[in-house]
Amino acid sequence: MQEKLEIRGEGRIRGIAPQLTNFVAIQILLTLVCAISEDFCTAVLHLGAPFDSPFKAQFETCLDFTNYRDTCKYFHSPEFFGYGFHYLYPPALAPMYRIFYSYKEHPLGFFLCFILVVFLVSGVLLGWALRKRGMPSAAAAFFIAGSLLLAYTLWFELKQANIEICVWVFVAFGVWAFCKGKGYTSAACFGIAGSMKIFPFVYFGLLLAKRRYRPIAFGALIAAVTTLVSLWLAGGRHIRSNWHQVESRIAEFRMIFILHFRPTEIGFDHSLFALYKRFSPNLPPPEILAHTLTVYLAVVALSGIVLYFLRIRRLPVINQVLCLCIASILLPPLSYEYTLIDLYVPFSLLALLAQERWTSQRKTPGIGAALICLAILLSPLSEFIYHSERFGGQIKSLVLVALMVIGLKYPFASAEIPETSPRIVAWNPVTGKEDGIESVLNYESIAAKLS
Repeated sequence: MQEKLEIRGEGRIRGIAPQLTNFVAIQILLTLVCAISEDFCTAVLHLGAPFDSPFKAQFETCLDFTNYRDTCKYFHSPEFFGYGFHYLYPPALAPMYRIFYSYKEHPLGFFLCFILVVFLVSGVLLGWALRKRGMPSAAAAFFIAGSLLLAYTLWFELKQANIEICVWVFVAFGVWAFCKGKGYTSAACFGIAGSMKIFPFVYFGLLLAKRRYRPIAFGALIAAVTTLVSLWLAGGRHIRSNWHQVESRIAEFRMIFILHFRPTEIGFDHSLFALYKRFSPNLPPPEILAHTLTVYLAVVALSGIVLYFLRIRRLPVINQVLCLCIASILLPPLSYEYTLIDLYVPFSLLALLAQERWTSQRKTPGIGAALICLAILLSPLSEFIYHSERFGGQIKSLVLVALMVIGLKYPFASAEIPETSPRIVAWNPVTGKEDGIESVLNYESIAAKLS
């Protein structure tokens, strides 16, 4: 008999965890508020930019991809790093651009289709996993379709055509491999992702919590080899010269995008450093701000290391993934909207845990609050404008901090993901306090048999 989508009397969709219906409901609400606000500002008040974003904005799209159209013609030659619009990324992303531009007829269409296929396949896999955890097929289809259609981060990624999707693929596959106990595979993925953009190296913390030192060394080797091969592929045989070119381009990127206040872009930047730039009463000139940036990077690095060893490594895997993911997109000095697609990795783990606990009628403190934060982060906040400047990025920065606090406070242990050590803590429903993971899972196993 064909399954139907049924609504319970209290407004919940039958067979789906209430935290997941709340997630979709919040996304619908925030998207409607954004659309109505934009329509009112443009149709009634006759205001232009920035009040016409994101649905009616008139500007050139996909610049993060099309800017390198001429640059990619010089792939595997020294001119690649010095011709036209300067290549501003680490060298490991250069072969990714070359792959998509190898389709000479419609490279942009090829890349945009790749983004859509990645998200559609990921959605299907998540729906299948939810179905295995007791969610009816119709409810799973509703949840996945709603999550994808309302994914403002996906819209932004498509609008910009940013290469971040390639980093996300390796991170997502690396986390999956880690959860399946494939240490070397996950390390290789994290190494490649880290060579593409520096901050994904934080995912080595998953392996460090398991004391898997050899896979970490293997991942570091993969990152080094990937960088060297990419330098050769992009700029030819003069690898040292190519590296100096990359260093100069990264310094150029730092000066233009990080050390200057860019009013039209900072509203899409959810980094902590952007929060400082936005609300600093007297932002210093770039020469002095460079010293502030150095201090900022040292402070967040030291704070992150201390937080990891004191708390994060003792939490269940889902918490570790969540906290490390937030660190990778909150702590960099520049982090635009498209980097929030990285949150779909911990979101998937939390969605599966919420459904698993709902099906077995067990509660998990904090998971509802975490999914509310994720709903806000993955929805448009473009309507928050003051003096013609957006503040959505800064709001999301604060929400990321709140989500980090939730991830540090409430352990999210799943029987589907093997934990690694008795040092790992989880929430004990008997005592209402944290306890060793083995004690908690043993209790839940007994409780499930008794029920």
